[in-house]
Amino acid sequence: MSYKVQGLPSFPELNGLPQNGEAKLRALHSPVVKSVVCFCLGPEGTNIEQAAKRWIDRMGITYKARVVLCLTPEDSLRQAREVTEEGVLAVFWTCAVYAKEAEFFFTNPDILTFYFNEVMNLDAMQLATRPEMGSQLIPNADGDVIIPSSWLIASHPSPQHLVKPLGCEVVLVNSNAAAAEHCAKRLSAACITTETARKIHGLVTIHMFNSPPMVFFGGITAAGAALHKKASLRK
Repeated sequence: MSYKVQGLPSFPELNGLPQNGEAKLRALHSPVVKSVVCFCLGPEGTNIEQAAKRWIDRMGITYKARVVLCLTPEDSLRQAREVTEEGVLAVFWTCAVYAKEAEFFFTNPDILTFYFNEVMNLDAMQLATRPEMGSQLIPNADGDVIIPSSWLIASHPSPQHLVKPLGCEVVLVNSNAAAAEHCAKRLSAACITTETARKIHGLVTIHMFNSPPMVFFGGITAAGAALHKKASLRK
């Protein structure tokens, strides 16, 4: 016998939803889905933004999809929930290494956080600084430079551990791209950022962490699930 406890949530039923990638793709191309709006962590240059754009290209829906940049993943979900127009599929994006991913999932049991996914190599994660700061670093005989412990480094919470060996103070910001912006505005001496954000803000690379593969998740709200069910039934 199965019971329900008053006041406790349940995860969404999957009945009627496309169950594999091919079925999800067909539903995305259905005329029932008039447009797709991807809400992603900004500003311009984040890995999440790039993964969402790559997913749009891979799905072949560039003709009816667009990206909206948001302050935080939670803001991405909030804006996705506000989409009520008929035929508009809102997709909010997160990342497998987002520090609050488990909290995000379990505090929003009415959504499908991992409905879509995109595997992409990270965009050349690196430690970067302004050109005038980089010119102060003198390589030793091995070609290595020493970062002064007095430097303040801007970082998103997730990759901050990469610079722990430096002993520098870390200031936390909302994204890797925001870290580059923080450094460019002279609010910090260096930042952990992406290659795209580094170029946007005119910074120079002082250490390359490289580009490991990462999983990004495109989630849908209850309204999005209802729309995708309807689209999957349309022949």
